[in-house]
Amino acid sequence: MRTTDTAPSAPGALPLIGHAGRLARDGLGFLEELRALGPVVRIRLGRTPVHVVNAPDLVQRMLVAGNGVEFDKGGPFFDQAAQLVGGGLSTSLAGPHRPMRAALRPVFTRHRLPHHTERFRDCALEVTSTWRSGQAVEPYTEMKHYAVAVLARTLFLAPEDRQAVEAVLRNVPVMLSALATHMMVPGSNRLPTPENLRNARATRETRAAVAAMVRRRMSDPTDHHDLMSALVPPDRPAAHTDQEVFDQVITFFIGGTETMASLLSWTLHLLSRHPRAYERLEAELDDVVGDRPVTHQDLSRLTYMRRVMNESLRLHPPVWLLSRVALVDTELGGHPLPAGAGLLFSPYALHRDPAVFADPERFDPDRWSEDRVDRRQREAFIPFGAGARRCIGDTFGLAEAQTALAVILGGWRIRPRPGGGPEPLLRMTMGPQGDRLVLDRRADRAPDGGAGVLPGE
Repeated sequence: MRTTDTAPSAPGALPLIGHAGRLARDGLGFLEELRALGPVVRIRLGRTPVHVVNAPDLVQRMLVAGNGVEFDKGGPFFDQAAQLVGGGLSTSLAGPHRPMRAALRPVFTRHRLPHHTERFRDCALEVTSTWRSGQAVEPYTEMKHYAVAVLARTLFLAPEDRQAVEAVLRNVPVMLSALATHMMVPGSNRLPTPENLRNARATRETRAAVAAMVRRRMSDPTDHHDLMSALVPPDRPAAHTDQEVFDQVITFFIGGTETMASLLSWTLHLLSRHPRAYERLEAELDDVVGDRPVTHQDLSRLTYMRRVMNESLRLHPPVWLLSRVALVDTELGGHPLPAGAGLLFSPYALHRDPAVFADPERFDPDRWSEDRVDRRQREAFIPFGAGARRCIGDTFGLAEAQTALAVILGGWRIRPRPGGGPEPLLRMTMGPQGDRLVLDRRADRAPDGGAGVLPGE
C-alpha cells in the first residue's frame, strides 16, 4: 500500500491548534464545509492529523464491514470521552464489547416494552402535572426531568438508588461541559482551570455515589430486573468490577438523559414552528389514542409520529460527531490510511447531505414514508449508529419518546414564544439552548392530559 496521504487538506489550519479553533467556534458549519472538499478530508487537531469521512458508504464500511477488523472505537474524540465513561458500552473496544452487550441485552428486550411504556406514561404525566396554561417552559429542561424519571423507574429500580441517581444527574452536566472543552482543545484536560477543578470534584462525588449504590446492591438479595441487577447480580459474585459498574452507569445516564432530552426538545421545537405537521400529528393521536391512556400497542400505529421523530433525528441528531481509529494499514475512498490513523464522522453532516436528502434543510416528515425512502437515505441516516455498535437502547428510546409525545400533545398545545429560535449546544451531545415554548391546555382533554386513571396507581 502507498503510504502517501492523498486525501485533500482543509484550508485554514492555524499554528499549534490546527483546525481545533474552527471546530470549537463553528463545529457544525465547519463539518458541512468539509463535505464539499471530498469523501475523505484531512484536518489537524493541534499537531495531530485526523481524517474526516463524509461519504455515507464509507462510514457504513467503517461501522459495519470494518468494525473490529479494520476500524474500532478510538480516535481523538472517543479517547477524550473514555476519560468520562471509561470502558462503558459506548466506548469499549470490539473485543470486550461483544460479551458486555450480551450481558446487558436482557435489560432492553422487547417483551419488557409494554410494561416500560406504562412507566414512560407515568413519568410524562408527572412532569406535565406541574404545567399551567400560559406558562413558558424550556423544553430541554422539562424533557431532562422526564428522562431522569424514566431512568429511576426502569433502569435503577431499588428505592435506595434514588440518592445515587440524583448525585449523578447533578454532576453529569459539569462533566460533559469539561469533556466538550477537552474534545475541542487537545491537552486542555491537564490544565488547572476552574472548569477542570469543578470537573474533578463532580467526578469524585459521582464515583462515591455509584460506589455506595454498588455496595447496597451487593447486600440486596432482590433481583430488581433492571440495569443494576445485570451489573451487580444479587447473592452472586460481582459480574463486574467497581470501575466497570461506574463506567456503565455513567454511559447509561448520559445516553438515557442527554440524548432523550435532545430528541424530545428538538421535536417539540420543530412541531411548534410547523403547524401543518403539528395538526396532522395531533389528528393521528386523536384517532389512534383519543382520550384514553396511551399503550404500547398504540405506538406501532402512530406512523406519522415516527416519521416526525425520524425527521427530528435527521436534522438534529443528539450525537453530532464521532470518531474511529484504523487498526491496520487500510484505505477509504482510495485514500491510504496507516494503522493508528484517527477518523471523524458527523451524523449531522451526513444527514444534511444534499446528494442524499433533497432540500436537506427543510423539515419534511414525509420523506420517511415507505414510497419515498430509499437505500441511500437509510445508509446515511445513523442517529443510533450502525452494525454491531448500534445503540442497544434504540427501540427502548423510541418507545420512550413516542409515549412522552403522546402524553404531551394529548393534553397540551404548544406554541413558540416570540423571538429567536434555539441555538445548538455542542457537547458530547447536541441539545437546544435558548428555546422557550408556551403551553396551553387542550380544552377537549381532562386535566391529566387525557391519560385517564393509571392502572395500579
